[in-house]
Amino acid sequence: MKIKTRAKKTTPSHPIADRIKSVKEVEHYLKMLVYGRSGTGKTTFLASCPGPILIVDIREEGTTSIRETKDAYVIPISSWDEFEELYWYLKDTDKYKTVCIDTVTALQELAAKKVAPTGTISQRGWGEISGLMKTWLMLFRDLPFNIVFTAQDRETRVEDYDEDNMITPEVGPYVSPSVAKILNAAVGVIGNTYISETVKQVKKGGKITSKEVVEYRMRLGPHSKYITKLRRDPTLEGEVPKSIVNPTYKDIIELMTGEE
Repeated sequence: MKIKTRAKKTTPSHPIADRIKSVKEVEHYLKMLVYGRSGTGKTTFLASCPGPILIVDIREEGTTSIRETKDAYVIPISSWDEFEELYWYLKDTDKYKTVCIDTVTALQELAAKKVAPTGTISQRGWGEISGLMKTWLMLFRDLPFNIVFTAQDRETRVEDYDEDNMITPEVGPYVSPSVAKILNAAVGVIGNTYISETVKQVKKGGKITSKEVVEYRMRLGPHSKYITKLRRDPTLEGEVPKSIVNPTYKDIIELMTGEE
């Protein structure tokens, strides 16, 4: 008895199948939060990112330090509706390589005005603000650009469940705790900018003298007080440095991937 074999069916191309790529073919973008006090180098770091750069200046006007940067553009945003409108524009353009939301601290204030125009915010209102921030921060984060969020810093007190039951201060982005939690989880890198003053020995005219040196630094490695983060290739050897001097985009990428 001859057994009939079923002819192989040719599977038609499927739109989903056409979108599947090798991981090496996928373009990766930096998603980062940079926070710190004013004048500690946040905007200067932005100038090192690939251009064209678009700085979303939310009621801060803090772009003076990059006025001479080539391929840098700025758009002032003064209302939440303008922020949403900007997203839809960016979703349909490939004009920029880096987009910076400067600052998330000010953005939260716009969200508060959207939810409570009179200024009185109820507990339910704070929930709505957090919902707005979560939805739109994630939408911006997922745009096909390098996305850098900046924020002012704030020290809060959190329970540290050690044997002495101490209250330990923690420094992070200046936004509400729920928004900070969302933002911290959404990005691959969190850096804290600060200024360090050190005394170095300098040889001049045959004499060794002491000289004060001011350095712009960014904390990246694990810290007991400051919120930091750097998601990197697990195959890389060595530890993430506690901080780096005059940080640039290239420095961050090298630490993440090992590629110079």
